[in-house]
Amino acid sequence: MQPVLRESAAINRGSIMSRYKSGAVGLRTSCLLVAVLTVMATATLVFSNDDDPPPPRLQRVTFNDSKSVTRTIESRVLLEAQDGGLLLEGRDGRLWNVTPKQLQNRDETGDSFQPLSAEQLGEQLSREVAEFGIKTSTQVVVTKHFVVCSTAGRVYAEWCGSLFERLHDAFHAYWTEAGLELRESEFPLPAVVLKDRTEFAEFATKHDRPDAAQAPGYFSEPTNRIILFDLTAGPNSTPAKTAGDIRRKLEASSFNVATMVHEVTHQLAFNSGLHTRYADNPRWLTEGMAMFFEVPDLDSRTGWKTIGRVNAPRLKDFRETLRTPREMLPLADLIQSDASFLKAEQARAAYSESWALTFFLLKTRRDDAVTYLKSVQRKPRLIADSPDDRLREFQSTFGELDTLERDWKKWMTRQGK
Repeated sequence: MQPVLRESAAINRGSIMSRYKSGAVGLRTSCLLVAVLTVMATATLVFSNDDDPPPPRLQRVTFNDSKSVTRTIESRVLLEAQDGGLLLEGRDGRLWNVTPKQLQNRDETGDSFQPLSAEQLGEQLSREVAEFGIKTSTQVVVTKHFVVCSTAGRVYAEWCGSLFERLHDAFHAYWTEAGLELRESEFPLPAVVLKDRTEFAEFATKHDRPDAAQAPGYFSEPTNRIILFDLTAGPNSTPAKTAGDIRRKLEASSFNVATMVHEVTHQLAFNSGLHTRYADNPRWLTEGMAMFFEVPDLDSRTGWKTIGRVNAPRLKDFRETLRTPREMLPLADLIQSDASFLKAEQARAAYSESWALTFFLLKTRRDDAVTYLKSVQRKPRLIADSPDDRLREFQSTFGELDTLERDWKKWMTRQGK
């Protein structure tokens, strides 16, 4: 397949968790993988065999970033253009686009590439928080798979770490039982948790872009970080002192907890091989998966019993969409293009239909869904499928679209009753 190279963007992969109110949908224009690397814009890419990952050699690369700041990054090269442009992955898991014009120096160190340790990543996250102007001191909580850098206090950071670990274990267990092979993350998984929405907005504006501050949390695909804030914080709220306090405070805001779960699910999916960063992952699939897992489970301290349950807010949106034929997206449109996620008048339908389609396929045709996911797993970085290719790939697994769409809608009308 001929590589299709796309313009770069500061890409955040996240969900619309704002109930699609006016002004909130626009912020997610930064969430869609509408583009990938300017670094490759005029070059022919040099691809290695799909079965052979890039040689894990450590290189020290100096370049000017998009803000003209000179950086020296210890990294490995994921892709290289014939004109010298690079896609780098740093030891913290961050991806960097480097054009030939930006590149200043590139040295082979002779060492093997090794991710930062959890302790080193925690120190880096604390420096980043300070560099973005946050004055509150940070505390770092390290769990088996996550590094949580928090200005919200240790109790909340530990609660987040525990929640993330339970979701991690349940996520991997679900796919193992389904017959889909995933891998453990090569990197410790970074999370930044700010003390309140004001601090979150300040950080998000500088970390990403001003409209990111309107979100209740997000996963940044380039940096591999999830950015959240203390959901129990409020102007007249007493700080939570125990995990029990946190659970009690959050029982009334399960939708906000779903935001956390949704964003961590994105991070898990992109670090386990379910999705590949900067590959052409269909948006309906990545968002549908996150919504499939986002139903919170605050009662259990060990397992995660709500995976695959009916997502009541999404079902409500889907039913309302079904009752409004002019709002309902044809299934072919949802599969062929991600454009509906960027349009305010179509965003609610795009998200609710993505959840409903994912829910339907995993509940009624899970083996076929796993087969389809395996084909998506093999997608290389920086190659965009055409709309026809997307549709063909989907139909080769699930069959003729009109029949599937009819069965899907009929089945969904019986859910939640």
